[in-house]
Amino acid sequence: MIRIGILGSDSSHAFAFATLCNIPDTLTGQYNFPDVRITAIYGHDKKQTEKTALDCKIEEIVSSPDELIGKVDAVMILFRDGNLHTSYAIPFIKAGIPVWIDKPLTVTLEDSKILLKEAEKHNCLITGGSTCKYSKDVLELKNIINNGSVGNVLAGYINFPGDINSPYNGIFFYGPHIVEMLFTIFGYKVKSLTTIKRDSNILCVADYDTYSVVLDFTKDLDHSLCVIHGDKKSHVGEIKIDSSTYKAGLDKFIEMLDTGIMPLSPDKLSASTKFLAAINESLETEKKVYLNLGY
Repeated sequence: MIRIGILGSDSSHAFAFATLCNIPDTLTGQYNFPDVRITAIYGHDKKQTEKTALDCKIEEIVSSPDELIGKVDAVMILFRDGNLHTSYAIPFIKAGIPVWIDKPLTVTLEDSKILLKEAEKHNCLITGGSTCKYSKDVLELKNIINNGSVGNVLAGYINFPGDINSPYNGIFFYGPHIVEMLFTIFGYKVKSLTTIKRDSNILCVADYDTYSVVLDFTKDLDHSLCVIHGDKKSHVGEIKIDSSTYKAGLDKFIEMLDTGIMPLSPDKLSASTKFLAAINESLETEKKVYLNLGY
């Protein structure tokens, strides 16, 4: 049995992941992951932590993250505030305990460097980010480009919720979703970006070698889609995010625990932090920002 501990009960993701692991399917009575359980949880909000533990049948609430060491085989760090992620991850990385870090991986580039340096130093497995990049719709859009059905890509568009004024570090809170979907569908080789702001909404033009993709971050949005324009034809695909998306991300984490192979390289894991930092820079300077994502 793989025992996983959760750090951070303030996000709905804690409930989502724990439900997938600990609650049998209502129709079949079968567990999604028969050999995996969320066995312990730590959170800053006592009432929310207790509710998540009760609703999701989590056996133990710990009063300190250190209590998890020796009790779990892996941890998931799910705090809404990305500034907390590195400091909470480091003790587990030093102990060699595999870590999933929810979006955003980090808020600052310096935290990303520290996090990945420690993971490499201690040979510790680490992954995470937005689970949206593993959704069925996103992978189908990726395949449409890869199989050549639209021909050579000429331009693209993606919209998804995002709020530059979010109390949880602005665009870093929801921004990783659309950015990591961009990377999955169109690739990581973004050369530069330009961003403009309209109230709480922003538009970002991401430039590749031969085409650009518009990212539309809209605060209040209930319908997301991706448009791919090719020299053969154009394609419009809806992007739906539901419980299966969380499961797809959890599949990747558990696969990493089983195989010892990280699903994302360090460069890819930290790419969304670099991209989002560049968005903020472009907004501040009102200029194009050139990127070095390692590709």
